[in-house]
Amino acid sequence: MQRFGMTMELDERGVVITVCEGVFDASQWVRQRRAIFESRYPLEAYDGHPVVSDMRRCQLPALDWASQFKAIADAMKHQRMKPFRRALIIGRKDGADLAVALFAQYQKIFHHPDVETRAFLDYDEGYAWALASLDRPSECAKLP
Repeated sequence: MQRFGMTMELDERGVVITVCEGVFDASQWVRQRRAIFESRYPLEAYDGHPVVSDMRRCQLPALDWASQFKAIADAMKHQRMKPFRRALIIGRKDGADLAVALFAQYQKIFHHPDVETRAFLDYDEGYAWALASLDRPSECAKLP
């Protein structure tokens, strides 16, 4: 199995774009996020901005999804980030919808109750949904 790897950029519209591949590993996600993204952008540059995560070339490990997802939510909560929208582009993999539903609940419980997470098969549709949160006033923007 291929090791986990990712790219992460802030695009010209302010959307955080992540592309993941290989077998997902939350500890590697946190480490790589710090190395390739947080080291380049201050929190203020992306806090509360939507995220589009392309997971089509990534697979979940065979066991313990819950601890993987909690590790991500804990890392985000530690930074005290504002709530945001996350579009997960998943393709047609078995179990992907279930994984997104579980991940969405972990984001709400362990990160922030106003984080919105949805799965999409189409990248452009997911991007448009995420971007719409920058174009409309929301309850999220009013939170401290």
